Amino acid sequence: MQFYDPFNPPEKLSAYLRGTRAADPRSVHGLAVKLGCLLSSTFLSNNLLNAYRLTSATTDAHHLFDEIPHPNAVTWSTINSAYSHAGRINDVISVFRRMQHLSISPNNFVFASILTGCANTRDILAGIQIHGSSFKFGFAQDTFVSGAMIDMYAKCGLAEESRRVFDDTPEKDAVSYTTMITCLENCNHHDSSRPVFELFKEMIVRRIWPVGMTFAIVLKVFDDPKKIRQAAQVHGFMVKIGTEVDDVLGTGLISMYGRCGGLEEAVRIFDRTENDVVSWTSLIVAYTQNGYYKKAAYLFQRMMKEKIEIDSFVVASMIKVFSALEDVNKGKEIHAFAIINDFVSDVSVDNSLITLYGRCRETIMAEKVFHFMKVRDAISWTAMMTCYSQNEHGRKAFLLFFHMLCEGQKLPIFSIVSAIQACSSMVSLDAGERMHARIKKMGFDANLSVENSLITMYAKCGSINSAFSVFDYMAEKDIVSWNAMIMGFAQHGWVKEALILFAEMRREEIKPDEFTFIGILISCGRAGLVAEGWEYFNMMTEEYGLEPTMVHYGCMVDLLGRSNKLGEAMDFISSMPFEPDSLVWEAMLAACKVHGDVELVKYAAKKILEMEPEDASPYISLSTMDAFMGSWDSKVSNREKVKSQGLSKEPGKSWVDVHIWSKYLETWEFD
Repeated sequence: MQFYDPFNPPEKLSAYLRGTRAADPRSVHGLAVKLGCLLSSTFLSNNLLNAYRLTSATTDAHHLFDEIPHPNAVTWSTINSAYSHAGRINDVISVFRRMQHLSISPNNFVFASILTGCANTRDILAGIQIHGSSFKFGFAQDTFVSGAMIDMYAKCGLAEESRRVFDDTPEKDAVSYTTMITCLENCNHHDSSRPVFELFKEMIVRRIWPVGMTFAIVLKVFDDPKKIRQAAQVHGFMVKIGTEVDDVLGTGLISMYGRCGGLEEAVRIFDRTENDVVSWTSLIVAYTQNGYYKKAAYLFQRMMKEKIEIDSFVVASMIKVFSALEDVNKGKEIHAFAIINDFVSDVSVDNSLITLYGRCRETIMAEKVFHFMKVRDAISWTAMMTCYSQNEHGRKAFLLFFHMLCEGQKLPIFSIVSAIQACSSMVSLDAGERMHARIKKMGFDANLSVENSLITMYAKCGSINSAFSVFDYMAEKDIVSWNAMIMGFAQHGWVKEALILFAEMRREEIKPDEFTFIGILISCGRAGLVAEGWEYFNMMTEEYGLEPTMVHYGCMVDLLGRSNKLGEAMDFISSMPFEPDSLVWEAMLAACKVHGDVELVKYAAKKILEMEPEDASPYISLSTMDAFMGSWDSKVSNREKVKSQGLSKEPGKSWVDVHIWSKYLETWEFD
């Protein structure tokens, strides 16, 4: 292939550098030097300089720039861009100063490239200086420069400055809007979706059509089923203006519909697009977010059959699926797959494994994963603490938190919340109070998640007044706060206070959820408020559109049973829309036992044994009733069944605090 035209070598060499199968810039550079045409052609030098920039050969670009005898505006812009992309901000500033010393006026590309460099290196001081210089040379309101400036301030954490630059730009284009939308989406506000969507609508009203990157950012703000309508509108507009759905947008749409509960549309998009591992993973996550764990597992099997490349994120996602299903056998299969393919070195995979084994009560396996981890992050420690708390090893969780502190680990909020939950698990008021004091010292006592955990901890540890004190002083409350306090009152028999709090909740127009009504129905059961219990049970569906779960039906059976309305309770069980589980029959059994209805005790005990033949409690209840009725032969028979089948009743538990916990707590030092 001919590299050059003897009559016009610079033009041919430049064309070759810009071609689709461009040669190594160094080869072209050497040929140009050999032909003696490099230094005589600024045009060729600029193309070669740009080729070095594109291949990140910044040192070669630097040497070439120093050799160019007559650099023009393009030359200065290109070398500035090369330095900026390489993060050599000092060289960028040096070149800019040389331009001023030589009285060469920089153009908008020079300013944009310098600001890009400041953004990449997070050098806010240099960025502010360049911003000031842009006023001097009249480029402060240039659309191209302002876009780079918005990005620079955003990446340096100054979102308000980004907005100010955006508002001062007289002629905005799609890049300006996309950059500002990206800034708003990335800021740390708890609800950035509204300003993002408002800016997106403003863009459309001004007939500035979004590009693919704009849509990719906007799709991220739709993260709740309540936003499904807006999400569909954005998708529809994307189709209307003919935006091409590439891999990035396709994956973004699948993830968006997954977060918003639109699984049918997510599957439809998946089937229409050319999928890579990211889109497969996005659909797995979408199924998982919406509780379709078996479909997620089936999709993983398809990936394996179609030999789609599996990465660590897919493995971690599938571990979470089997964790939610509490299928420890499948979880162990994925664990083995991770070991064979060397995914266990990924901290997210190990963290998911700890969570899996914790939920499946395989504490020893969780410990093994934790101890063999080469790298641990805060999530690793918290997952192990949660595992201990879930499996009634509160003291181990507490000790682990202490070791976490000794190793100098940073304490994110979720680790502190997990430590509070460990205090709840231990039912140790002393440990909980000392934890609370330390949290205040650290300045985390005003965090919503921490306050909610403190309410639950104090309630479980028997200090309902302290729980209400935390609740009462909260600057901001969410549904979890109200539920925790109502449940605390219910557990302590403070029925009047629970119902008053529920009434106050409704006055403040906070919509209750399924957990709220569990606390309310438990309260009614404790006080024998049958009429009120029916009223609240019906309120769930009629006023709030909530479908009662098995737990709510169990609460109603307990309420009716405690009030000696055993026949009404049996009629209620018969009218349930699904088969009652063992907990419902256990509530019925307890009520029948209290009120001495022998036939119903036998019937309820039979139902429980059909579902859980390994449970010894029905036999114990039957033997107790036999003793009460004087049927000693039957009592002996039931006791013999317990022994012959190797059954045992779970013993009661009582925590005894020892002084060692106080010593641990007194030695805590927090940064």
